[in-house]
Amino acid sequence: MSPSTNSATGLPNSAYSQANFASIFAVLTTFSSVIPFAIQEPEELDAIVQCTDDTAALKNLALALLAAATDRRNKAPLAPEHWSKTCSALAAGNAVTILRGLQVPEEAADSLDAFALQPPAVRVDMLYWLSEVALMSNSAIKALVDREYEVARKPSLKDAASDEKYLRLEPLAECGKQRYWLFGKNTRQLFVETLSQKGKGRLELLAKTPEEFAAVVEDLRLQRSHALKDIAEMIAEDVIPFLERQAKKRERVERAQQRHALAMANVHLYETRTRKRQRVNYNVDETD
Repeated sequence: MSPSTNSATGLPNSAYSQANFASIFAVLTTFSSVIPFAIQEPEELDAIVQCTDDTAALKNLALALLAAATDRRNKAPLAPEHWSKTCSALAAGNAVTILRGLQVPEEAADSLDAFALQPPAVRVDMLYWLSEVALMSNSAIKALVDREYEVARKPSLKDAASDEKYLRLEPLAECGKQRYWLFGKNTRQLFVETLSQKGKGRLELLAKTPEEFAAVVEDLRLQRSHALKDIAEMIAEDVIPFLERQAKKRERVERAQQRHALAMANVHLYETRTRKRQRVNYNVDETD
């Protein structure tokens, strides 16, 4: 399948902005909880913006993005008859600056049917305009972005207090000739220091993963020392939950990176030119 063809439908991709298309896809997949429109693959979106027989999905997508762009508090879907008035009101504000350079004729805002009659290039630019306005104006989207930023950048008060506690230069507990140390800021590492007869200590790493800490907890709970039992309870109530939260943060970041990479990797499927290209042989050593 050539890059200028939709691999799902087998139809040739029309000439529209690759970057704008990728931006629409990224907004729909990243903020699906705010914009209720199920899109999983770029080919699905391409089929919608190119469809000429049944434009119901295109109209529903346009209404969903328009509702998000206007930051409607009403949870009911935006009615088709509100298309013209709502688009006009949106274009009368600051959102009109985004329209500059886009292929959006005035008749595209006359009615939803008029928008559906536009070629794919106009459809994509119109949907891109609505998605960009939604990113700037929708309070739910901004709240999601702010929350993710705060989670990624600022530790909770509990985590901050724990960090300060674990950075102190004193052991968690001493039992006989052994001292237990807990270090780490964004991670946690438990060491045991065994003192020799000359007073010199030898550090041994006991745990750094949730599974290793869980095994340590089981072992310490079997000891007679109340100090070791206290360490076990502290690890179970504080350290292991902290490590699990950190793991979830890393998973969220990795999923966001994967979504971004997927969107960027699929941009090449939507060529703005349909002329054939020949592969260039860069191996100068090969001869005919």
